[in-house]
Amino acid sequence: MTGRRRDTAIAAALPEVLERVAGGLRAGATPLGALAEAATVADLPEGLAADLARLISRAEERGLTAALDRWAAERPLPAVGAVAAALEVTTATGAPAAVALDGLAAGLRDRQDAAAEITALSAQARLSAVVVGAAPIVSLGLSLLADPGVARTLFTTAPGAACLLFGIALEGLAFLWMRRIVRCER
Repeated sequence: MTGRRRDTAIAAALPEVLERVAGGLRAGATPLGALAEAATVADLPEGLAADLARLISRAEERGLTAALDRWAAERPLPAVGAVAAALEVTTATGAPAAVALDGLAAGLRDRQDAAAEITALSAQARLSAVVVGAAPIVSLGLSLLADPGVARTLFTTAPGAACLLFGIALEGLAFLWMRRIVRCER
């Protein structure tokens, strides 16, 4: 699994983990106990399961606050930072935090839903960018197939070579520009 997909899977699983921690807190568990219980869920993504195992191990050695700080530094995702901060507040204040954790879980889900909608809505723009970007290359290929004189002009004359290089440079610039326009940040 690529890094971006792994990070997306981790962010997608965090709301459920938060809800399980909130449930554990409502049942009277300590924040670390509730987190340890939430980490035992079988369907957690590999990366998150490993992160939580390390987090719990470190928390048992150095304390939950230090372990949460390290987790947020090692996995610099906005969702991880928010979860770590919320759990730190839960640990530091000792106040009932189940409602706040449920609210954060709902907020993280809303953020993920909005990102998925943006991706879906921009699919047409991304496809258009591919078609527009490929058109000059396809046109050049068809020209080379249809008329052998085009190849001689492009590859054996100085003006032809200059046109070819300039066209390749413009195509590269257009690729970078279109990529920037249709990029979906999560």
